[in-house]
Amino acid sequence: MARPLIGCMLVYWLIFSGWSLALHRNLDTGIFDLGIHCQAMWLFAQGLPDFLTTRGMPSLADHFTPVLFLLAPLARPELALIFQSVVLASAAWPLYRLARLELEEKPAFGLALAYLLQPGLWSANLFDFHASTLALGTLSWALWGLHSGRPGLYFVSLILTLGEGEALGISVLLLAPEAWRAGRRRTALATFCLGAAGMLVAGLVMRAANGGQGSQYQSLFAQPNLNVSSWLFYCLLLLLPLLFLPLAGWPRLLPVLPVVVANCLSWRDGQRGLDHHYLSSILPFLMWAAVAGLRRWRPPAWSLGLLLVANLLMHRWLLLTALRPHPELVELPAGASVSADNAPGAHLCLRRSLFLFPNPLQPLCWGNRTEAMVETIGQAGQPPLPGSLHRRLEECGLDYIVLSLAQDTWPLRPLDKAYWLSELRRSELYREISPGVFQRVVKAPLRMPSLEIVPRLSGDGEVLVYANELGVWRQVMGQPARFLGAGHSPEVSDDGERVIFVSEAQNLVAGDRNCSADCFLWEAGRLTRLGPDGPPGRVSAYWGGFGPDGQPVVLGYGPERQPAGATGLWIGPVRDGAGTVIGADGWLQPKGVSRISCRRMGRHYQLLEGQRALTAGDIDSLEPSLSRDGQWLAYNRGGRVLLRHGDRQWDLGPGYNPCLSGDGGWLVFARGAQVIWRRVR
Repeated sequence: MARPLIGCMLVYWLIFSGWSLALHRNLDTGIFDLGIHCQAMWLFAQGLPDFLTTRGMPSLADHFTPVLFLLAPLARPELALIFQSVVLASAAWPLYRLARLELEEKPAFGLALAYLLQPGLWSANLFDFHASTLALGTLSWALWGLHSGRPGLYFVSLILTLGEGEALGISVLLLAPEAWRAGRRRTALATFCLGAAGMLVAGLVMRAANGGQGSQYQSLFAQPNLNVSSWLFYCLLLLLPLLFLPLAGWPRLLPVLPVVVANCLSWRDGQRGLDHHYLSSILPFLMWAAVAGLRRWRPPAWSLGLLLVANLLMHRWLLLTALRPHPELVELPAGASVSADNAPGAHLCLRRSLFLFPNPLQPLCWGNRTEAMVETIGQAGQPPLPGSLHRRLEECGLDYIVLSLAQDTWPLRPLDKAYWLSELRRSELYREISPGVFQRVVKAPLRMPSLEIVPRLSGDGEVLVYANELGVWRQVMGQPARFLGAGHSPEVSDDGERVIFVSEAQNLVAGDRNCSADCFLWEAGRLTRLGPDGPPGRVSAYWGGFGPDGQPVVLGYGPERQPAGATGLWIGPVRDGAGTVIGADGWLQPKGVSRISCRRMGRHYQLLEGQRALTAGDIDSLEPSLSRDGQWLAYNRGGRVLLRHGDRQWDLGPGYNPCLSGDGGWLVFARGAQVIWRRVR
């Protein structure tokens, strides 16, 4: 049966290499995660510093994957996908040889075929490229090396496994009991030490790469999933494709128990399924345990056909995607900086500066942040208002922005994506050279946009709040500013005694473990978390403020971030207890009592009072702030702050984000990194 098995492995490799490449051509791979891995390998191959612009961190801070150094010659998406298929196909051989230690030739061959037909294997093979997916092969070879008396093969496989992900040290360590039961006690001791050392090194390296902080992935268990029914369903998914045969060899499943428990407790639902790569360190042990089941019961041969049919049904959409005609992609200069959607970005990853759009203009899924885990499931993010968006485009200097016009808009919501596209198309900084492909008109150095200061005043103008790169500050006139905590988007109550701001920090108050951005209320020197509340990773705060009655208001958003009864995109900030809506026609309509709104007039925004136009021309007029009596109006026009009272108008110079006190006596606005605070009357 050796030759037929090698033939089956070859057929698997050819089919899945071709299938993976077809998905890649048809934009069904992405920056997450094929582009991330290929950018890392390309940086290593070029001898460049290990910093992934696709993730906003070094590759060894994202995952402990030094194996990518060895794979640097494969720094092309196509080669990585083909190599992954080779590794996964190769695992059928050691699993067959393992089964032959206890079974006759036909059932051992049947087990190897069952492996090649596992739905979790197909999903891992077709879901981009991951270093941890390679553990499916290296762990299989390690098991055969252990039980066939090949210590060299065993330890080389284990060392490679340790370099494929920080979580794999526990799988290696728990192979020690397997070696002990096999009568290889010295090997068991060496395995335990190797696994423990691997876990220690991975933890130390990742912490060092993260600037002394722990990995963001720890936050997946900060508020664990305790839904027992989801645990049971997950275990059913693991065992059903193998007809529950692994239960007969349950001692062999010890290395998978911590992995299964971690997947059960994670609030990220994708870890409890067969449609990603999370089965990679589990399946080899399931197959080895199934050998014990095959000693007692031999399933009929037609069950393999049933498994094939079920697999094709499960992956039918991936098959249809692979068969459709592939789109033409625009070639971009190799050295150009690019911000791209997830799908086209996988084709642009062999460069030093590739960002997942809207990074770096609006950081999402970026850096070693707890909230980044929430953003990967598309439940967070706050698009900037038009003035801020244009300033970021101007400052950043990206050479190209590449957006897919397909239905999938991850990590943005559809309304967010439509808004970004609309603002890019009206921008005079970029021209659309092909549908969805924007080229900068005038070259500029690539820079990360600076954090904008958004100052706010109390009703009498005596209290100022603002946020800078350090966090949120409150200042009483004539006194030094007081630091309130890490965060952004502050709002102050009319009497100046309370401040609301948004923060991703998990250490501002006790018990903040929901992994999401929250609104916090500062009052009398104390911080209180206001929420919003919801399942971990499902709801994030966008903005907080105060209603007309002075009570705190929190805008928290789930999947759509669109409140009941509103049309368009609601993006804040909070004014008079409600947010701001951007409609499809370009309106910026405050959902409160303010009489001032904005509307697109041609390519530019202008201010309106009701239906009466207050401004006109070919320059944006944005960020209006109105005094309580409606007599004083401050706004941003073309990057300058203007103050208006009746028919008189004053130009106060460069600035943005103006805010009048409620009584109209004081005005504050930002000018670069400065806060300008001045009397109006």
